[in-house]
Amino acid sequence: MQKIKKVKHIYAGILSFVKGSWHLLFLALFLNTIFSIFETMSIALIQPIIKIIFKKETAPETKPEDAMNMLENLKESFYGAIHNFVDVPASIPDTLIRLSLLVVAIFALKNIFKYFANVTGTRVSEGIIKNMRDRIFRKYTSLSVDFFSKSRQGHLISVITNDVTVVNNNTISPITTILKDLTQIVIFLMLLLSISPFLTGMAFSTSIVSLLLLRFATKYLKKYAARMQGAMSDYTSALQEMLFGIRVIKAYNAEETTNAKFFERTRYYVRSAIKNRKISAMLPAVNELFAIFALCFVLYLGGMQVIDGEMEGEDLLLFLFTLFSIMSPLASLLNQVALFQNGMISAERVFTVLDAEPNVIDGTSECPGLRSAITVEAIDFAYTEEKQVLSDCSLKIPRGQKIALVGSSGSGKSTMLDLIIRFYDPQKGKICLDGADITQFDIKSYRSMFGIVSQETMLFNDTVANNIKYGFDASDAEVIEAAKIANAYNFIMAMPNGFETKIGDRGVLISGGERQRIAIARALVRKPQILVFDEATSALDAESEKVVQDAINSSLENRTAILVAHRLATIKNCDTIYVFEHGKIIESGSHDALISAGGVYKKLCDIQFYTKAEKK
Repeated sequence: MQKIKKVKHIYAGILSFVKGSWHLLFLALFLNTIFSIFETMSIALIQPIIKIIFKKETAPETKPEDAMNMLENLKESFYGAIHNFVDVPASIPDTLIRLSLLVVAIFALKNIFKYFANVTGTRVSEGIIKNMRDRIFRKYTSLSVDFFSKSRQGHLISVITNDVTVVNNNTISPITTILKDLTQIVIFLMLLLSISPFLTGMAFSTSIVSLLLLRFATKYLKKYAARMQGAMSDYTSALQEMLFGIRVIKAYNAEETTNAKFFERTRYYVRSAIKNRKISAMLPAVNELFAIFALCFVLYLGGMQVIDGEMEGEDLLLFLFTLFSIMSPLASLLNQVALFQNGMISAERVFTVLDAEPNVIDGTSECPGLRSAITVEAIDFAYTEEKQVLSDCSLKIPRGQKIALVGSSGSGKSTMLDLIIRFYDPQKGKICLDGADITQFDIKSYRSMFGIVSQETMLFNDTVANNIKYGFDASDAEVIEAAKIANAYNFIMAMPNGFETKIGDRGVLISGGERQRIAIARALVRKPQILVFDEATSALDAESEKVVQDAINSSLENRTAILVAHRLATIKNCDTIYVFEHGKIIESGSHDALISAGGVYKKLCDIQFYTKAEKK
């Protein structure tokens, strides 16, 4: 029952992607229907051509009205109209000329409608792919940080690139193809029935075998399709790791190791793809074999009817041509059913993302801003059940004060910062803004209080100006002012195009210190109430660190600030320093007070300052 609900949910979700494109879909269906009619007409012209060439009577036979069924009546009306149009009494050459013009006109119209049907189908297909990718991308940006920390980046990239294409090509785009095939099959079937219901029944008796084969193959198609999509995600992950870690790969001469990892994953994909193709290619091949058997069977039965005078020779020839023509849409239809399994596997992966819900739930109240203090009250937090990261931690960030969080790696200080910014929510305890639980506030309005500069600065392949005002509508004057406070104005103006200089992917065209100063300017241009520096200088050399530290000191004037630091010299002037160890706050106070206490903070200072003195 649960599986049926899941399948229904996926079907409904797939159809939701078509929303906004129904008019184009129906237009494509209409154009394909007209194309199918002309396709049938082009086959049906075989009969009058044979009659004219072999000088048989071209006028339609007249039968008593009560002896004619609907299909026969339709067929005779069609041939009667052709006869009236092409027949030139006593002049077979003129009749052939008219018939040739009719054939040319029908084939021209058929291909015109086919062309516009294909163009319309492409518009539908590309529009749906865009809709899917936009929805998934919007979903990614709406999810909490924990979703990305638990997911492989390569898998997420594969969903929005590969899986979306597979879903469209194998489930949505084939809608028009399936409807076109069904329309052709129905029209061809009507023509076959109008010629001989008996032969039609004999010909389609083989369809039972095809249906049994399709049911048998579906299970294996789904299994191998799942392997293919998983393998595709794996090699996409390997590609993403290589692109982001190329410096490490080069530094450690790990090219061959990286290549071997990628080659193994692409090899597994190829093996899965071949197994999938073996099954999917077998279906049309076997079905065609049965179709040819049916054709030969009909040829024998129909030939005996012609010999016995029960059927006209041109009718048998038309029947055989029509039966041969119906094989193509039948094979296409069966192939679409086989490919549909691939699409459903990819659709499951797509809807795993679209159905994901953020763990950090948005509040409903507008954040009023910081008036008094942010307080952290006895919080516990763990990324997983196995390992507790913070236990019973409490601290206070008064407005206008500078607070520092220090401790060794893994002590929990950066996690505390993530909780304050509300990238995560604690499992126990709460964080309050002026006494109000921050979970009640709209996340965007709450986070707008913060200007954040992290250790790993993310810059975009864009101009300096656009990186500074990224996501914020700042004027040129505000951008320049922020750059000056961040000690970035001079080096920016020394660039070839000043603020309009592009800095490459992740800012690779500028130095680490310059990237950090642009990041500080990006934080300042928003005029935040609270500045956050998370290890902002730890990855810099001594000279760059001094320049960036001067920029930090300049930006901190008259602001509330939270600083996370390994290098304790950068936080000596903070109002309160909280010392973390093994997920707990074990000390707090000013620099001088903590030094006087002679605890963990003093030991950390002694180690750092002693090491620095030794180096000198």
